[in-house]
Parts: sequence; structure tokens; C-alpha cells
Amino acid sequence: MSTKVTETKPVISNWPNEKNFIYEALFVKKKSLATKFSSYIIERQIELPLIIIGTILLGYLFNPTPLNPFSKFLFITYPRASHNGEMPMILYGKGIWDLCIVFFWIIVFTFTRESMMQYVLKPIGTWAGIQKKAKLTRFMEQSYVVIYYSISSAVGLYIMRQSSYWYFDTKYFWIDYPHFYLTPLEKYYYLIQFGFWLQQVVILILNLEKPRKDFLEIVAHHIITCLLISGSYLSNFTRIGNAVFITMDFSDIWLALAKCLKYLQFPGFVTDSMFVIFMLTWAYTRHYLYGWIMYSTFIESCLSQINPCIWNPMNGYWLTWWTKYIIGLGLILLQTLMIYWFALILRIALRVLKGKNAEDTRSDSEEDEEITPSNPLNTKKSD
Repeated sequence: MSTKVTETKPVISNWPNEKNFIYEALFVKKKSLATKFSSYIIERQIELPLIIIGTILLGYLFNPTPLNPFSKFLFITYPRASHNGEMPMILYGKGIWDLCIVFFWIIVFTFTRESMMQYVLKPIGTWAGIQKKAKLTRFMEQSYVVIYYSISSAVGLYIMRQSSYWYFDTKYFWIDYPHFYLTPLEKYYYLIQFGFWLQQVVILILNLEKPRKDFLEIVAHHIITCLLISGSYLSNFTRIGNAVFITMDFSDIWLALAKCLKYLQFPGFVTDSMFVIFMLTWAYTRHYLYGWIMYSTFIESCLSQINPCIWNPMNGYWLTWWTKYIIGLGLILLQTLMIYWFALILRIALRVLKGKNAEDTRSDSEEDEEITPSNPLNTKKSD
């Protein structure tokens, strides 16, 4: 019995479908190239920054003078002699070359973060017995946060201590405005902080950290923060900017520290106690002190006995009766996010009162495969 073979004719697509196919192919190809480029950078977070840093340092060492363009990446510019009583001192203005310092510190933070996590914090976490890959990664990230914010808070408080607006004496945010010239430490601190927050944006773009449940809120926070930093620097509101830095950075130390202790499997009462400290510092710095900053912006900034409030940007005067509302809007948007997060903090506090352990409800599940000699590639076990 013979079998009849049916010949199948090829189907020729019409022009619209073919056009869509070509479009999708090009789109997917572009997306693939972008993904490959992103992966290339992610896999070389130590090597690439080190090459850039080394190039800048070597370029400067060939001619270590202020005339060398590479010096703009290493040292602040626009010096101006000033006199504080009888003691001469050097203050620094602002200009386009400040972007070089910001760029350099974005690269430095990229290198520092990854090298510290891989060669310092990872061995500590492994030695402490953290077996889960995801928990080890989070331990490294949060430990880095503790280190950075401890340093930035200490420097910010030191600058405030040496200034007329110590301890949040808010009227001095505006007295003698505009505050165009900065001490060397003030200028380095402000530009380095800007570099840090721009590097945090890079972390989001390249997905260097596992996204949390409040990813969109984090994106909004970073955008608002970068706008406030750049705007306050250009408009000579660096005193109020430093005050905001302090209120934001200090409380983050305690949340990150509480998480680190949790990953290290400290007893529940220890992590819960650390969480209570975090909650109190958050409420005090990010709502009470920050509230005074907002009050000062809307009420004190344009008092006639404090500040004339004139519009003369060419001479550094950006503060008027209407620009203060633009500043206030940025502060209000940031405070709105703080209130949202504080509501989540109160939910965690209720868990503690009910006898449960404190756990950040913003974080995704950190259950992951174990890192063991029998599972060196961190592959998940099949059921």
C-alpha cells in the first residue's frame, strides 16, 4: 500500500508581516546589544573603574601642576583668597570644572563599593556563617551602607559644628546669603556626596542590586535627591543642603546595621532593639529636624531682617519670595516619600509588639540557594 506524500508549499508572508518581522528583529538586536554592554560593565566593576582612575592619576603625575587638565579630576578649582579676621584662608567658588570632581568620584565609588564588597565584606560574611547567596549579597550591600553613611554623617556634622548654623540654627541658613564661596572641606563634601548619589542612580540603571518592592519609590527618591543637590549647589543653598544630608544619612546607619546583625543571626532582641533605635532616629531626624528645615524655608528665608530676597542670579542671588516655593516643593516631595516609608516602619513596629521579629517589608524574599562545598555553582536543588 503506497503512502501519498503531500508536498508542503512554503508560506510567503505579506509585506506588513515581513516589515514587522524586520522591525522586531532590529529591536531585539538593539536590546541584546544594550544587555551585552550592561553585562560587560557589571562584570568589570573593579577593572574598568581602576583603569580610568589609573589613567587620571598617571596623566596628572606626568605634569603635577594646576595647568594639567587631569588635575581638575583630583582637586577642587576656583580658589579665592579670603580673610577671617586676621587669618587669611582660601575659599572656593563654583564652576563647570566641578563636574570633573563629580565624575571622578562616581568612578571611585563604583570601584570602592565592589572591591570592598568582594574582598572585605564577603569574606567577613562567609566567615560569620552566612550560607544563603542572596543573604550574603544583602549583607555586603548593607555593610557598605553602614560604612559610607557613618563617614558622611560624621563629616556633615563636623562641617555644621564649625559653622554658624550649628545645631540646626535655621536662621543662619539664610543670613549672609548668597553663600557662594565654600571652604575646601565643604566643597569636597558636597561634590563627593553628589557623586555618591549619581552612582546610586547608576546602580539602579544597571540593576546592580536586587530590586525591592518599593523600586519606583526608590527611583523617585534618587531623582529628587539629585535635583535637590545640584539645585542647592548651583543656587548657593549649601548650608540647608548639608542639613538635609545629615537628617537623611544618620538614620540610614541604624537600619542597615540592624539588617547586618539579622544576617549575622544575632538574637532577635538585639535586632529588634536596633530597629527601635532606627525608628526613633528616623522620626527625629527625617521628620522633626527635617520639618524645621521646611519651616525655615517657607517662613524664615525671606524675613527682611535676615535676607533681602532679591533676584540677581548673575551675582548669586537666587532666593526670592517665589523661588522659596520651588525649594519647598522639592523638600515636600522628599518628605512625602519619608512619610510613606515611615508608615511601613510603623507596620514593622506593630509586628515587634505582637512578638514577631522586625523585618523590612520593603525587601523581597531573600530565600536563596545555599553556598556549600557540595553546591559550588550555587545551583538550586531539584525536587
